[in-house]
Amino acid sequence: MVTNITKRAPGRPKGFILDEALDRAVEMFWEHGYEGVDVDRIARAVNVTKPALYRAFGDKSSLLLKAVERYTITYGAPIMASFQAEPDIHKAVTGLLEATVNLASGEARNGCMMVAAALGQSERVTEIRAYLATGLTTAADTFAKRFEKEMKAGRMSRTPSAKVRGRALVDLMKGLQLRAKAGIERDQLLQDARSYVALIVGEKI
Repeated sequence: MVTNITKRAPGRPKGFILDEALDRAVEMFWEHGYEGVDVDRIARAVNVTKPALYRAFGDKSSLLLKAVERYTITYGAPIMASFQAEPDIHKAVTGLLEATVNLASGEARNGCMMVAAALGQSERVTEIRAYLATGLTTAADTFAKRFEKEMKAGRMSRTPSAKVRGRALVDLMKGLQLRAKAGIERDQLLQDARSYVALIVGEKI
């Protein structure tokens, strides 16, 4: 929920929008990593005081955890929603992998913000890793349910299983994000991503 504070609170400037501050924190952690960003820098980026940022989000590690949650809502959820909404399974998987590549290969930021956070040295890293593990499992289960539905409708073969395909798709997504982080060109990643669709879904029946 976006909260626009119109009444001045101690240390919090008028008009301090919490979600905008979180969005900026997401961008900065994503681009520079946990160790590469300090709270002063984030505060300056959103034109608030450091105490105001602490009061709104807690310490730096707490802010990172909130940024990870914000990243999931802002970037992960729309991609999953598009996958679910596309009736053609080949197009759904293609769109999912293309969106993964496009998100992970931006000009200023690349890779996956959640993975970068999980590999960092934040005091909340255990919570972040648990959050990431839950998210990956949930995504794999979501894919598996869709694949099972396609199998029952006769649009996909029964082997490999829906569960295996779901986990394989998650692994492919994370592999593409890692390669983006390593600097592989977007065009190459998109070409590879499209070639993986048949591995997950099979050829069109």
